[in-house]
Amino acid sequence: MIEINDYLEKNLTAIQIIISEFGADKEFSSHDFIEKFTEKFESDYIDMLIKYQKSGQSFQTVHSLIARYLSSKTSVLKIEKTNRKESENVHGKLGTIQWWLRTN
Repeated sequence: MIEINDYLEKNLTAIQIIISEFGADKEFSSHDFIEKFTEKFESDYIDMLIKYQKSGQSFQTVHSLIARYLSSKTSVLKIEKTNRKESENVHGKLGTIQWWLRTN
């Protein structure tokens, strides 16, 4: 299976479209992005989770890699980091994660 970073790079245009769906000047979290990402790429997202299932923390690992990709592409994606704040994860637990703002 393709590495997550390579997969996201290959689908950069789709990633940009997902980000464009967030309103300008409206903060969104990494979890918000991942939710929209999974709607568009559900099958591939499941494959990503399966790849990291042996770690025992497949959601955390995959989500972390996706968030790192966003961080590495802020200028291309026209986003900027705002704060790290609490957000509910897929297990219903609160965690402190990165929040973003569209810059265009």
